[in-house]
Amino acid sequence: MKILSRAGGRAVAAAGAAVLGALAVQTPAVAAEALPVGSAAPTGATRAPEAALQPLDTKAALGTLTKTTGTALRPVTDLRLDPWANSGADPLTNGVAVQPKTPNGATGALSTLPLTAPLSGGGGLKDLPVLGQVFGLLRG
Repeated sequence: MKILSRAGGRAVAAAGAAVLGALAVQTPAVAAEALPVGSAAPTGATRAPEAALQPLDTKAALGTLTKTTGTALRPVTDLRLDPWANSGADPLTNGVAVQPKTPNGATGALSTLPLTAPLSGGGGLKDLPVLGQVFGLLRG
């Protein structure tokens, strides 16, 4: 059994709170029909309680969901993806560079280092070139 770190535990707790919050907003209320004061219960069969759905407050549900999504994703995007970052054993510090030949010679070298540098420096999802921007929007 794997034990979660504090950040992972907080992420799981925040995700659970988001789900419970969204469900609490959309739970139907049950209203039983009450008898007037002083009247006797009907003879024979008793009346079954009636249920009615409350109108949904989608604005509140979406507001809660967006707030808790950012809170739940923050620890996940900050997690270090490369366990060997900043060490001599990190395979991502090795890069490949290619100098393509063109007729005018105006092209620069193409390298993998700009893509792997955020990870080999100890970064997380938020530090990746394209995914970092996407997760930044989700985090709020």
